[in-house]
Amino acid sequence: MHLRQWLAEDLHRPDRRIEIGQWPFLAGSSAVIIVVGQLTEPGPWPALLGLVLAGAALTSLALTAVPTLPTAFLVMVLVGLAVGSSGRLEAAFLLVNLLTVYVAWHTGSLLRSCAVAAAAIVVIAGVWLANPESLGWAPWVAAEVFTLALGRVLFAQHEAIVALRQAREELAQRAVADERRRIARELHDLAGHTLAAMMLHVTGARHVLRRDIDEADDALRQAEAVGRSGLAQVRTTVASLRTTEQGTDPPVPTALDLESVVGDYARAGVRVEAHIDPAARRLEGPLGLALTRICAESLANVSRHAVENSVRLDVVTDHEQVRVRVRDHGHAPPPANTTGYGVIGMVERARSVGGTLTAGPTQDGWLVDARLPLSPVPVPPS
Repeated sequence: MHLRQWLAEDLHRPDRRIEIGQWPFLAGSSAVIIVVGQLTEPGPWPALLGLVLAGAALTSLALTAVPTLPTAFLVMVLVGLAVGSSGRLEAAFLLVNLLTVYVAWHTGSLLRSCAVAAAAIVVIAGVWLANPESLGWAPWVAAEVFTLALGRVLFAQHEAIVALRQAREELAQRAVADERRRIARELHDLAGHTLAAMMLHVTGARHVLRRDIDEADDALRQAEAVGRSGLAQVRTTVASLRTTEQGTDPPVPTALDLESVVGDYARAGVRVEAHIDPAARRLEGPLGLALTRICAESLANVSRHAVENSVRLDVVTDHEQVRVRVRDHGHAPPPANTTGYGVIGMVERARSVGGTLTAGPTQDGWLVDARLPLSPVPVPPS
């Protein structure tokens, strides 16, 4: 059953046309072969005319959409008649060898390629039987086997090149999509954190504006400071997407920025209690950035959906991983879309450094739980 299936698949493999750019080589090679054959073993003019027709038929494979197999058999018959009728022009067998290379190179089916080579061997054997004293057969049969193998190697090489090009295009498209997701995630996190903190300050200023001008002014100053800081981070993030002339990227936020993130929300009125392992503050690179962004997005979600809740933020490290838990208590928030961009962004950030993240409602709030390995192993997006 497997053999039958392989035979069916092999016979249905499409052929590939010989490129039109190959015709000068085919025409030139055919002419050289005919001239060399005539010079070494001159034959009568009918035999020479047959070889010219054979060379023209061989060249036509690259010029027109003629059927490959019938044209190949026509070339073999013409060469066989020309050499067999005169017992001379033995070098014309090189036309058959050249034909075998190109047919095996551009024919998808291995069986059809072998059939062409077998037919060529039959022609050579028949010509030799007609002229056993003046012609040889062993070198030409060996040449047929060699040219068949050479043609299949060229065919396999072409298939590998096509597959590599397709893979390269797919990788380029995936890289573009990954970069777009990364940019969207960075801007979402920055805008979410900055705008959430600013809105808290502005809301606080509006509430006390008529009662305490100084406190309202202070809240507005805090909002301005948060906005300027967010704008600076946006510029830094955009700059990090480009490479400087020296080939280095500008610094991006690390775990050292956790304190300022927590402070922004605390000053804006969020009751947040943070317990950050000192070892976590030294985390840099992608891991430190992921840690900071996850905490910032978690606090931004609290400020948007449950600002009256108290929040506990814990960042604990051990020898293998850093664990982040952000949980708010008080009142259950309204139903949230757990597939929103904020949650998706946090999950992608955790995954980008080889970690995991879960987020969901509790009885009186919301919990974000992330585990990030200290030796990040990037995981390709699904």
